[in-house]
Amino acid sequence: MIWPNNKDFAFTIVDDTELATVTNVKPIYDFLLKQNIFTTKTVWVYPSRDHFSGQCLLDDEYYQFILDIKSHGVEIALHGVGSGDFNRNEIKEGIEIFKNKIGNYPNLHTNHAHNPYNIYWGNTSYHCILRLYSWLRNSKENFYGEDSESKYFWGDLVKNHIKYIRGKTCKYINTLAFDPKMPYREKNKKYSNFWFSSSDGENINTFNKLICKENIDKLIIERGLCIVYTHFGDGFVIDNKLNNDFQKNIQYLSQQNGWFAPASQILDYLLINKTNEYTSGFYLKKFEINIIKSGLKKRFIKK
Repeated sequence: MIWPNNKDFAFTIVDDTELATVTNVKPIYDFLLKQNIFTTKTVWVYPSRDHFSGQCLLDDEYYQFILDIKSHGVEIALHGVGSGDFNRNEIKEGIEIFKNKIGNYPNLHTNHAHNPYNIYWGNTSYHCILRLYSWLRNSKENFYGEDSESKYFWGDLVKNHIKYIRGKTCKYINTLAFDPKMPYREKNKKYSNFWFSSSDGENINTFNKLICKENIDKLIIERGLCIVYTHFGDGFVIDNKLNNDFQKNIQYLSQQNGWFAPASQILDYLLINKTNEYTSGFYLKKFEINIIKSGLKKRFIKK
């Protein structure tokens, strides 16, 4: 892959706002910005309505923190308008609040856990093979963001305002090698625009395992792209101290010849170099088969 300004690879982070407070994530952003690593942070507009915790844009302290990191180059994205049950009117109002507070509509969205208004999420995001497999494993939770008859419908708002939605997740450092056609449109998902994949850095342990020196060197050799999806609120800062291994890994990463830009900027670059915005059903079914194989291996093969 040819990256801008003769960079050897591209790297970014999409930070899930779950658990996030000014106290437990500000030290991380201060550190990343000092290393000239620019990332994407998702936010909620409203306070949580279920057991998930984290501050939101209606908290003035948190809002001022968000404005500050945005002014220094961090992309602000959406993780739904809030955690829990929100109807269409609340979602519509929440997106307008986001625009008024941030200065633009969210360019990127990530679905959150069990929110009923998640769009193309859970079984509804799958094609026939994986949908049947998921049903047989008793995964019957439904989501309604794309259902125009539902009180949770906001597909038209997604189509009008949100360019990128996170889809699949892998365990590999090179996200682009896992999903070389991203970002892409899916023909059967008319209320979405472009989908992208991410690499799993869910918490401090998985993040450090993913972003170790060996994997960074591998990413450089492959001239790849890593989009890490993580929760900075989950163990990165303990007693106001930033995890040492995280600091070492990021410092090593920042010393390499990488392109460290927010997710949407990198995805925009990939998009302008594409000849076909749509992906094929065959390509998507390959993902499903690999997911099924991985699930069966975990279930039946003892390590």
